[in-house]
Amino acid sequence: MTTERGSLPASGRGRRTGPPRAAVLLVVLVLVGYQVAQVSTPPIAFDRYVSNLVQLLAGLTAAAAAARRAGTATGRSRLSWACLSLGTAAWAAGQGWWCWVQIVQGGEAPFPSVADIGFVAFPLLAAAALLLLQTADGSTARLQRTLDAAMTSAAAGLVSWETTLGAVVAANTGDDRLAGTLLVAYPVLDVLLIVLGVLTLARATGDRLPQGLVVLGLLAFSVSDSGFAFVAAAGDYDGNLLDLGWIAGFLLIALAALCRPAAVGRAAEERRAEDPSASRADYLPYVPVALSLVVTAVLVFRGRMLDRWELLTVVVVVALLLARQYVALRDNSRLAGELATRESELRHQAFHDGLTGLANRALFLDRLQHALALHARDLRPVAVVFLDLDDFKVVNDTLGHAVGDELLVRVAERLTGAVRTGDTVARLGGDEFAVLLEDGGDPMPIAAKVSASLVPPFTLRGDVVDVHASIGICELDAEDAPLAADELLARSDTAMYSAKRSGKDRIVAYSPGMSLAELQDGVLREALRLAIADRVVRLHYQPIVELETGRVSGLEALARWRHDGVDIPPDVFIPLAERSGFMTVLTADLLAAACTRLAGWTRGRTEPLSVHVNVAPSQLIAPGFVDTVAELVRAHRLPAGGLVLEITESGIFADLDAARRTVTELRGLGVGVSLDDFGVGYSSLAQLNAMPLDSVKIDRSFLAAVDTDRRQATFLHAVLRLAEEIGLPVVAEGVERPAQLTLLRALGCRHAQGYLLGRPVDAAEVPALLAGIAVPV
Repeated sequence: MTTERGSLPASGRGRRTGPPRAAVLLVVLVLVGYQVAQVSTPPIAFDRYVSNLVQLLAGLTAAAAAARRAGTATGRSRLSWACLSLGTAAWAAGQGWWCWVQIVQGGEAPFPSVADIGFVAFPLLAAAALLLLQTADGSTARLQRTLDAAMTSAAAGLVSWETTLGAVVAANTGDDRLAGTLLVAYPVLDVLLIVLGVLTLARATGDRLPQGLVVLGLLAFSVSDSGFAFVAAAGDYDGNLLDLGWIAGFLLIALAALCRPAAVGRAAEERRAEDPSASRADYLPYVPVALSLVVTAVLVFRGRMLDRWELLTVVVVVALLLARQYVALRDNSRLAGELATRESELRHQAFHDGLTGLANRALFLDRLQHALALHARDLRPVAVVFLDLDDFKVVNDTLGHAVGDELLVRVAERLTGAVRTGDTVARLGGDEFAVLLEDGGDPMPIAAKVSASLVPPFTLRGDVVDVHASIGICELDAEDAPLAADELLARSDTAMYSAKRSGKDRIVAYSPGMSLAELQDGVLREALRLAIADRVVRLHYQPIVELETGRVSGLEALARWRHDGVDIPPDVFIPLAERSGFMTVLTADLLAAACTRLAGWTRGRTEPLSVHVNVAPSQLIAPGFVDTVAELVRAHRLPAGGLVLEITESGIFADLDAARRTVTELRGLGVGVSLDDFGVGYSSLAQLNAMPLDSVKIDRSFLAAVDTDRRQATFLHAVLRLAEEIGLPVVAEGVERPAQLTLLRALGCRHAQGYLLGRPVDAAEVPALLAGIAVPV
């Protein structure tokens, strides 16, 4: 939608405003004064001086106001007002010539005259202005409105000529074809303007008030032009009240130009585009057309002979009617085609994944239900191969979601190429895919082929990514009892999770007795909630040792939970706490316990000591987390660097900017931040240099064979050297053999932890540990 300078944006903030009240009052005074002057002034003087000059001034006022509005408008609105300004200026120029002849020269202006050039130019330019107005439809609709206006004008002219105007013109103008043509042209052009104005107003966007005033002005013009045509044809035109229509018309156009632009929101435009009055206005042109054809038919049946111009006009009306119908049919055909295409697209979108183009869950379940119906009726075997990409979140967190989406598209392409033509491949959501086998094919070889298709690395925007998948299979043989579609899919999902729990990148077939870890949540969730509420989840502390001196420089706080006499591993209850929404409370409790212990252990101690607490990725940027930590630091008066929060790579690089802000705020509180399990993801020390960390912990997998594999030792040495150069301390995890310890010392690693250096102990045992632990030789 075009806008005008000075108007508010189309947000609905602008208020609808009409023309200035002073302008409206002035117009009323002019029209009333014109009536008073007519009564109090001699007819000859009124017609020669007052009427002519007021008309000229009214035309100049409208031209100036429209030109001013064009100067402040933009786009199509600017062109529309410019055409209206030129049209009124042309009319004013014709009226100026008329005044020159009658007032200056003292004569009578002839008809036709030079003034008629300006008078005829006005309706043509005004029609162009109406077509340029911004409407809720497009160029085809503008063509339809043009045809409607031309058809209506021709029809109205035909009826007027056949009934009254033809006889009057023939009796008074004789063979003067130009005079006769002009006398017919004026009312015909006015009809064109009125019809075009009404149709355009019905489809207009923005504020309708100025457009409505323009249409009213054109209506006033039509009254005067029609009256002029009849009285001029009769030869007794003397102005007076007849001129009032032109004066009022120009003044209404001037008021329209003085209206302040009012913004209308998109919703209002859509409501206006759907306004029933707009569609009803489309039928308006057919009324005069039908009337003209009826009148013509009646005259012919009564014996009236139509001359060639009347016959030509009838042909023109019919031709315009046929052209209008052709344009409407063509537009309807186009709209029907677009609707059919849109419906096809919507059907495709309803049953296909928008990213990969594969079948979505709805289509997959529909086909699975059909396959299961055939299994129940014809004992046809059916199988589902369910796969989930391993560590896909790491790709999103480190390379970005755009790369992750590209990877999903490439995976979909490989899966489609790995299965048979009749198999259905679907993306069920996220990085989960499924393959439906309906014709008895052995699912295990197909699953193996699917897995093999992912082996070649993917090159994504310059990064090489290795992708593996955990695959679960559930098959119904001919003799197996029928299952619901959801149940068969759930079993294949269960088998997939079994593959993931058993080490990932595996294919597992469903067997009775399998259950999802999530199904066990219901058993443990309530127990965990009560354990957190009763503070039964406790912390054990594992020493972090300075290798050069053997001194315990820090302690890692590790959460422990014993339920019904059984130790529940952290990798079970921590994810359960996250899924159940308990993580915020659990983190706050464990942090409070660690800070309380740290404050007690450091009281009176001269050597620095730090306690490392693991923080789940979801908690790092959780609202209020920094405030909680700040309150604990202030309450316990912890020394700078005493509390260290350990965060995994996924926690930091999932939202790098938010994580950087949080880490900066934490370090401003004197809290250290360490990256845990470094090396298992896709980050690098170069990335870490951009994050204000205090240390990193090298994952235990880097030390698994460091004393037996020369390449691993070389790589670890390079990591330590690079970390030292950027001033980032390193802690090695998982030291379990003396040979590992010896090599770490030789490589210059300064801190380490592991079972060889000390196992996790209860808080009560930490003071003795701080007082007497020694590094094994």
